[in-house]
Amino acid sequence: MENRNSEKDKLVTQIVTNENAVAETEIVNRSYWGWVVVAASFFNIAVIDGVGYTAGILLDSLLQELGGGRGGVAVAGSLQVGVYSLSGPIVGKLVSRFGARPVCVTGAFISCLGLFGASFALNLGSVLIGYSVVTGFGFGMMYIPSVVGVAPYFTERRALAIGICLCGSGVGTFALAPISAYLLEHYGWRWVFRTFSAICFCCMFCGASMVPVWGEHEYSDITEQKSGSLKSETKKDVKNKALSIILGEELAISRSLGVFSLIVLADFLAFTAIYIPYTHLPPLAKFAGISSGDAAFLISAGGISNTFGRFSGGWLSDQPWAHPLYLTLVAVSAAILPSFILPWCSQYWIFILSFGFFGFVTGCQVGCTSPMLVKLLGLPCLTQAFGIMTALRGIAALVGPPTAGLLVDEFDDPGLALDLSGALMVASSGIACIASVVNRVMERRTDYAE
Repeated sequence: MENRNSEKDKLVTQIVTNENAVAETEIVNRSYWGWVVVAASFFNIAVIDGVGYTAGILLDSLLQELGGGRGGVAVAGSLQVGVYSLSGPIVGKLVSRFGARPVCVTGAFISCLGLFGASFALNLGSVLIGYSVVTGFGFGMMYIPSVVGVAPYFTERRALAIGICLCGSGVGTFALAPISAYLLEHYGWRWVFRTFSAICFCCMFCGASMVPVWGEHEYSDITEQKSGSLKSETKKDVKNKALSIILGEELAISRSLGVFSLIVLADFLAFTAIYIPYTHLPPLAKFAGISSGDAAFLISAGGISNTFGRFSGGWLSDQPWAHPLYLTLVAVSAAILPSFILPWCSQYWIFILSFGFFGFVTGCQVGCTSPMLVKLLGLPCLTQAFGIMTALRGIAALVGPPTAGLLVDEFDDPGLALDLSGALMVASSGIACIASVVNRVMERRTDYAE
């Protein structure tokens, strides 16, 4: 009997050991492939923002050939950004339903068709449909999966991986701008669109790399499970059906929904402020006596520092002593100072340092967004929550610069645009501070209950 029991114990031990080894191998393999997905997502985001931010290069050529007025042509770029941002909640639901891989591949194909169709446009309306609406929606279907699709592959260094993906924005802008300028000079704007279309076709292969991750919830860390969404055994427990339709059932029943609402409001105000300098800083610098070329380089300096800020925000969010929500509060608060300094600048080096610092800290805020949502809501809620925040950031891009422009026109003072940006940052910082206090109280109650 003792021999039999001993043999059984050995057999059970061997089975458990094999199962643990398989689980560890799956985690390792998933982590390795995760870096492939990081590279693919980096490329996708580089293409999305590279195409969007180089729209100004095409403005004069489109105006000369298609007409429609400078204001009408300028709408093409901003409308594209607005469409891909506002599509966030819809795309979030699609990713939750079908997964990141098919949504991203479909989005790349739609973007490819939109840009290729726009290259044959005979009037401005056709450009707005193909380049702005169709391509914009395709970019929205690429952007959300590229950001949230990375998270399931990592249990460690997750925030760093997402931060690296977001750095694609700055790299894409700097890489595609000279390519666009060269093609425009030698072949015309139609071949610029066709080249972008071919690049978007390549993004389909990047989307195909986002293979589903099995058992991702099984290997989620304990912290996520503590601060994540409170799942119901049956979906009948959701009290407000309308809220669950809008937010998704995972998010609607989350214990941190109240904190999330405060964060969304603070993020909206912050991004309304962030978009203002990128439009109104060059005129302010020229008003202070800075040359047009140097004034334009300020935007590039802000973009470079913003890229480093995104990477830094992701890296800091991975540190055990740091909480992404508190890092966001620090970043927003730090952006207040340069916003109020810039209207009083008279020396170019002060402009460079101030806006470079502004770009860095706001980049940190972007890099902390996804890790913050995972920390507060849990991985299952990331897609829908990030989609909602992306949509509101799109509205902020459409609201902030025009409102600042009206203020400048009314009082004939270009510095008021940056003053408005600073005031919005103050309001955002106050709300983020409240969200941090509420979250801290909830964490203490949870720890006490356990």
